[in-house]
Amino acid sequence: MDIYAKLDPQRFPNMSLPMAAILGFVLERQFTTPVLADVQVAPDGHVLGWPSEAEGVGHSMHLGVAADLRANLSRLGMAAGLDQEEWTRFAAMVRSPLGIELSELAAGAGGS
Repeated sequence: MDIYAKLDPQRFPNMSLPMAAILGFVLERQFTTPVLADVQVAPDGHVLGWPSEAEGVGHSMHLGVAADLRANLSRLGMAAGLDQEEWTRFAAMVRSPLGIELSELAAGAGGS
């Protein structure tokens, strides 16, 4: 199973729609409607998202705070059973658009 299949929100029925939308933005996949065209972490730590203009909605939405998002993305990676290589890739995928650093994968936390 590849990283995209492991992180697919359909594997996690309790995942919130905002989390699935953020994950879709990070992975460049569509998991929700509307799709998030942009997600930014404000200087005060709040996470804001902007739906795609194609969806007919252009206003920003408050999606949470960066500390919670960091923790939730880390827990998702562990629950998905990412191995060290996949974790490193996922962390880079999160860091690039969001500027959020995920901690190192704990020994024994990853899967196969």
